[in-house]
Amino acid sequence: MKKICIGIIVLLICLLPFFTHLNKKKTNDVFLDIASRKSGVFINGDYLTYVNINDDYIEEGAKAFDEYGRDISSNVSIIYHSNNKQVSYIDTRYVNNYLVTYRVNDNGKIKEANRVVIIGDTEGPMFESIDTKVITTLEAATFDVSDGVKVYDNSLDTTLSCDNSLAMLPGSYSIVCRAFDKNGNVSEKKRLIKVIDGIKFNYDDNLTIIFPTSNDYIYKYSLDGGATFIECSSKEDLNVKSGSVIAAVYFENEIIFSNVFVF
Repeated sequence: MKKICIGIIVLLICLLPFFTHLNKKKTNDVFLDIASRKSGVFINGDYLTYVNINDDYIEEGAKAFDEYGRDISSNVSIIYHSNNKQVSYIDTRYVNNYLVTYRVNDNGKIKEANRVVIIGDTEGPMFESIDTKVITTLEAATFDVSDGVKVYDNSLDTTLSCDNSLAMLPGSYSIVCRAFDKNGNVSEKKRLIKVIDGIKFNYDDNLTIIFPTSNDYIYKYSLDGGATFIECSSKEDLNVKSGSVIAAVYFENEIIFSNVFVF
């Protein structure tokens, strides 16, 4: 029995170098497998990168590792292509697609990865001002319904169009305004045009000024060509026989329209 135990111990001692070799080989295989899997070029961020027109393109770059897993990212060169031609940079002023190639030389082996950058425009124009406008029946005939409407867009190129449904009759008119950019995006907004009776003059020995009535209006007239204005009621009788009279309607201390009577 004692001889058997001694034999087993001797056998294990003899096999020890073999097991050590197997363990070392297994360790090396794992290291090489990890290095192999890490070897190559790997982009930072997404393969498909979307940038809105006129925004900045931020180059996220790529990481690279050689066949031993060592970081060689500083050796990566970046190449831009547009329409199958190499270009020096990505121009975000125009809608376009770019292919970005990240390339590195790993001991004579060229390794690379790609990214697609899409410069697009999905934003419609924005309306800066489209307030309610009050005009008189006389102004309605020649009033530009787009007057005072401003638009801006990231493409820096817009066209404005407003439907004209105004009539020379008192009432509230909803005007549809549309803004188009050069990339086919369209925005729409409505503005309200209020048409009211203008300032009327009746002359029969005395001059009577008849203003459109509103609790929000202030009424004034001038007998000296607009140098001074006198506040009055919505229907004012004046004992005036010559010269001219300017009548004006104010809203929030600003004149919104006026009319002139000349003798």
